[in-house]
Amino acid sequence: VESGGSSSGAGRVCANSAKGTPVDIGDMSRDWKATEASRQANGFILDCLVGDTTRDAAQFQVAIDGLSVVVKKGGAAETCVNGMGGVTPDQLRWMFSDETAADLTAAGLDMSVVTPNGDGNVATTKWSELDASCPDSEIALAYPDAASGTYEYFYEEILHEAEQGFRSGQQSSDDNVLVNTVIGDEAAVGYFGYAYYQENLATLTALPVRNSDGNFVAPDATTVRDGTYNPLSRPLFMNLLVDPASLDDTLPFMQFGLSTNAGQSAVGEVGYVSLNEYQEAQMFMSRWLHLLGMTAGGNGDYFDDEFCGGAKSISIAGSSTVLPLAEAWAEDYQELCDDTTITVESGGSSSGAGRVCANSAKGTPVDIGDMSRDWKATEGTVDENGQLDCLVGDTSITVTQLVVAVDGLSVVMKRGSAAETCVTTLGGLSVGQLRWMFSAETSSELTAAGLDMSSITPNGDGDDATHKWSELDASCADSEIVLAYPDAASGTYEYFFETVLDEAEQGFRTGTQSSDDNVLVNTITGDEAAIGYFGYAYYAENQATLSAAAIADNMTHGIADAPEEAIAPNANTVRDGSYSPLSRPLFMNVNNDNWGVVSSFLHWAFSGDGTAVISEVGYVPLDDATWQEMYRRIAAEGMY
Repeated sequence: VESGGSSSGAGRVCANSAKGTPVDIGDMSRDWKATEASRQANGFILDCLVGDTTRDAAQFQVAIDGLSVVVKKGGAAETCVNGMGGVTPDQLRWMFSDETAADLTAAGLDMSVVTPNGDGNVATTKWSELDASCPDSEIALAYPDAASGTYEYFYEEILHEAEQGFRSGQQSSDDNVLVNTVIGDEAAVGYFGYAYYQENLATLTALPVRNSDGNFVAPDATTVRDGTYNPLSRPLFMNLLVDPASLDDTLPFMQFGLSTNAGQSAVGEVGYVSLNEYQEAQMFMSRWLHLLGMTAGGNGDYFDDEFCGGAKSISIAGSSTVLPLAEAWAEDYQELCDDTTITVESGGSSSGAGRVCANSAKGTPVDIGDMSRDWKATEGTVDENGQLDCLVGDTSITVTQLVVAVDGLSVVMKRGSAAETCVTTLGGLSVGQLRWMFSAETSSELTAAGLDMSSITPNGDGDDATHKWSELDASCADSEIVLAYPDAASGTYEYFFETVLDEAEQGFRTGTQSSDDNVLVNTITGDEAAIGYFGYAYYAENQATLSAAAIADNMTHGIADAPEEAIAPNANTVRDGSYSPLSRPLFMNVNNDNWGVVSSFLHWAFSGDGTAVISEVGYVPLDDATWQEMYRRIAAEGMY
């Protein structure tokens, strides 16, 4: 085990000789930079971009740190901050940044609040500027050097990557040097990881920092773990080389650290905070087991007959958008557990909601109802634990709602078509322009709804009977815009209707409507002037023939006048929500009476092997926080 900083950890697991000799595990106290590696769709395996670019690394969160802002115990600085109740992130930025008061004001800080007793002298940064009761002493700084992930995290979260960087102070990669600097000067303040603060509790005090809820919170095991000590709580990572021979050695080590009492005790002994049970479950189920499957021994010893639980019959029905995932999960799970039979049907989100609630008007009852929209108020209301009482059908049934993947409704055109050329020239489309294209509203009705039609259609012809590409820009084809979109039973239809058309009573313009996304694909690829939308999976499946438009989240103006950036759908933009407003969750809803039948299936679906299937069918796996919440719901099996 060697140190060297997060950049060294990233470089050496990627065999970047500039960082040192290759290693099996690279330690990091920050996330990967976009210049170091690209994240695969599964969210945790990264492709190295520097060094040996054939290498991949699997990211494991192993503990939680709380960057601790510290002063000498009993010193003048502690007395000062105690009198104020704590410090704000903006005050920390003023203390540590080399920005002037004018720079900070330009960045949005209210300096009358940051330094109520400011002296107007940019050459000094004194404790007395924070409060008149504080000493008239220059604030001395101690902080890690630039190679450290601790430095980078503070720079990003507190200094907001200000180009002026840090003020001059004592910098070191050795936290003991920083400790000695702080305890040797009553006017000094510094920061480093929670472990070093814990080691020096006798001589140091950690300052409470105002969090996003407006409360001053000091770091301790509880506040660091639950995230209330924000923005200075941060994950710590180990990144395993994804190589079968290496994994044979490293996975037992990782299992010891994550899953044994001795391993978890060690986290606390060195002064960090252990993961909660759902974070641990994610590291094991979604990552460790998946990597184990890549080794010669595989993961069959875990997914065995006992796990499968004997002969079962599972019924699933609902959203056509969720259908490809449900079918793929069913196929793979039945190969694993050959005593289980799974039937999967489509029918739309309304069917999924109805059939899991045993509403005979929607069909026969099912164990799991698939939906690509949330529940309507007339169907039921989901509480904070994902629980719902059916309001239609068998009203004694309760349901657990699970988010299983993320979709990005993709607005698509034939690749190489006149429509694609037009949208590419424009730089994308705004949500307002999508509304004009798809809605049956007239220009005057759209204006009354708040749209600036001179911006939406700068070359508009004033004829509401036609909707031509040339109305968007004179360089576009003088052709009627042909539409293709899902039918009204689809959650995809409803989501677009609510989000883009704003539930306009006039509804959609006439176009090809179908519950079969292949019909929509064929319509679009068969017409140069066609545009349509459907789930990300069908776009991913047809990228050879289809092109997806970048969308700017602006309802009132056209793309040329929208301040928002136009974002195209891909795994990262869909997962992180920047592909707004067309990113949306996909759901499976479980009849709580039937957990005995579906539990093993859903535990497997939320494993790394199940997550891999999500990517294979073209959807996007969940972010960490959502995965952990859904696993909590699966573990509860409707019992609250």
